[in-house]
Amino acid sequence: MDYKIIGHNHEVAMIDMIQAFYPNEKYKALMPDEASPRFLESRYQNGLVSARFFIDSECRGEIKLPCDDNNIAHTVKLSIHALFKHDQDPPWGILTGIRPAKIASSLIESGTVDTEILAHMQEKFLISPERALLCLDVAKAEKSLLENCSPGGYGLYIGIPFCPSRCLYCSFTSYPIKQYAPLTSRYVDTVKKELEHTAQLFEGQAPSSIYIGGGTPTSLDDMSFSEILKTVRQTFDLSRLKEYTVEAGRPDTITDTKLDIMRSHNVSRISINTQTINDKTLERIGRQHTAAEFMSAYELARKKGFAHINIDLILGLPGECEADVERSLEAITALSPEEVTIHTLAIKRASKLKEELAETPLAQIAQMENLLRLSKHYMDNFTYKPYYMYRQKNTLGNFENVGYRKPGFGSLYNVQIMEESHSIAAVGAGAISKFVNRKTNRIERAFNVKNVDEYMARVDEMNLRKTAAFAKVFGKQVDYYAKQ
Repeated sequence: MDYKIIGHNHEVAMIDMIQAFYPNEKYKALMPDEASPRFLESRYQNGLVSARFFIDSECRGEIKLPCDDNNIAHTVKLSIHALFKHDQDPPWGILTGIRPAKIASSLIESGTVDTEILAHMQEKFLISPERALLCLDVAKAEKSLLENCSPGGYGLYIGIPFCPSRCLYCSFTSYPIKQYAPLTSRYVDTVKKELEHTAQLFEGQAPSSIYIGGGTPTSLDDMSFSEILKTVRQTFDLSRLKEYTVEAGRPDTITDTKLDIMRSHNVSRISINTQTINDKTLERIGRQHTAAEFMSAYELARKKGFAHINIDLILGLPGECEADVERSLEAITALSPEEVTIHTLAIKRASKLKEELAETPLAQIAQMENLLRLSKHYMDNFTYKPYYMYRQKNTLGNFENVGYRKPGFGSLYNVQIMEESHSIAAVGAGAISKFVNRKTNRIERAFNVKNVDEYMARVDEMNLRKTAAFAKVFGKQVDYYAKQ
C-alpha cells in the first residue's frame, strides 16, 4: 500500500492504521506529486483531516473530520478507520498498541469505575464492547498477580536461541541445534558471563520470576541445559522467587532426563506447546513431532510432578478449518492444563511463511473472529479466565493473543512483561533488557545482538550496554571491568 502525507508528519499513526486493514503489505511513501496505481492519502489543511483512497488515479473514497493542531495523530487514525471500516471493521478500532490492557490498568489505578473505563475505551478508540471488557478483565487479573510480586523484585529472562527445526511461522531468534551443537558449550559459557554481570547490577535484590525461553531451551544437550540452571541457582538469590518457567515448547525435546533436571532445580512452570493436534498441519508448519508425541510428553511431565503447565495453540494455521481448531481445543481442554495461551497467526517478515505467503492458504479475517469466539467458548466452559494479552503487528485481522488460566494460576513473568511495571533483566542472543524505575516512571532498554556468533564475540559490549541503561534508570554506577 503506497501512501501520501500532506500537511502533517504523523506517519506512524498512518502506517499503524494501514497495517490494521492491510497487513502483510509493503508500505511506500510517495511524494505529493508522485503517481501510483493504488495509494492512501492523508492530509491536514484548514482545520480538517482528510483520508482519500485512490485506484488508477480515481478517488474511491474520502473522509473529512474536523481537527485542531493538538489532535492530529488521533484524527488521522479516525479518518482512515472511517474510510475502510465498511469492508472490514476491526474489533480493536483505532487502538494499535501491543499492550491494550495497560489503558484499563492506568484507569483502574486512577480510581475510574468499570463502566467509565468501558465507555472510554469504546468511545475514544472505537473498540468493540467485547474487546473493551477483555481489556478490563485482563487488567484486573494482572493487578492481582502483581500484588504478589516482592518489592524490588524483577524478572530474569534467559534466551536459548536453538531449535530442532524452524517452524514456518517463526520469526524469533532461532538456529538449528544440529548445526550449532559444536558451539553450544561456548554459548552457555557466554550466557554464564552475562548472568554473573546481571547479578552484580541487581546486587541486594532478588528476582521474583525467571523465564528460560527461546528458541527451545530443552533442545540443548543435557549437560549444557543443566549448566544453565545450575548457574542460575549459584548466582542469584532465589529466596523470593515466585515463579520459575522453562519453555519446553517442542515435545520432541522433552525427555525423562530434562524433566528431572528441571525438577531438581525447582522449576515450577513449563510450557509444552503443540500449536495444533492436527498431524498434517504439524508437518506442514515444520514441527518434527506428532500429536501423539505431544500427548506423551505432557503425560510424562505430569508423572514427574509438574503441577503448572501451559499449552500454546495457534489459530489460523495454513490449511486448518474451524473443525480442526475445535478438535485441538477439545483435546487440550481434556488434558486440563493450568494455562492455555491462544495465539492468532502472525505473518512476520523473518518467517518462512512470509516467503511462502503467495502460495499458502490463510484463514480469512471473518473466520479468525469465529475461531476466537470458539476458543473463548471452550475457555469459559472449562473455567479458564483471561489474565494477560498482547497484540502483534501483521496478524490476520489485527487480532490479539490471550493467556487463559485456571483460578490460582497464571504467569507472573508474562504480566511483568505486559504491564512494564518491573525490570526485566534479559541475557542471551537477541534478548532485550528493560529497566523500570517505578518512582520516576523511566524505562530504558538494552538490546543484545541477535546473531549467536556475534553475541559470543561481543558479550562485553552487551554487558556494557546493560550497565549504561541500568545507570540511566537507577543512577547506580557499576565498573564492569573492575568486576572481571
